Amino acid sequence: MKVNKKPMNIYQKIFYIASFIFLIAAFIYLGTKNYQKQNDLKDNEAFTEEYGITTENVFVYKTAKEILETLNSGSAIVFMGFKENKWSSIYADILNDAARESNIKEIYYYNILNDRKRASQTYENIVELLTPYLKVLDDETINIYAPTLVVVKNGEILYYDDETSIIEGDKTVTSYWTNAKKNRKKEEWKNIFSSFLGEIA
Repeated sequence: MKVNKKPMNIYQKIFYIASFIFLIAAFIYLGTKNYQKQNDLKDNEAFTEEYGITTENVFVYKTAKEILETLNSGSAIVFMGFKENKWSSIYADILNDAARESNIKEIYYYNILNDRKRASQTYENIVELLTPYLKVLDDETINIYAPTLVVVKNGEILYYDDETSIIEGDKTVTSYWTNAKKNRKKEEWKNIFSSFLGEIA
């Protein structure tokens, strides 16, 4: 026996349309939300929570889109890494010391891990832009590895460093970063930052 369904009234239609729009908006929001900063902490506090360095740090969280825009036409010091990378924490600590001693007010921080895993389009655009500086693996893979530092002025890269992004042999973080090497690296960065500040004056 054929059952005739009652047509939806106007209120049901509005409800279903509104629910559909809400779900689409939720998917878009969750897909683009930056999960790097937790618990509504200030940037320096969130960075300390991630990396264990002093809260007196200059790191400011940025999205992949913001980093791409900066590299294309902006001026900034950009640190790329992620907390799971054992080399990133000490690198960030030395970097922060050099920045504070150079009167650098902020360093952009971009957590590359999730974008690299899913090969997001914005991340791939950043890789393409930085290709001349990136290491090429034996299988011809090209990626950004942690930790990496980029200093850019008006879209022109003044300095690129990924010294400890790929370490060969059995060197540990502590055996590699001796006090003498830390001091040399800090002085190298201070010279770069001095030049950078002079460029933007």
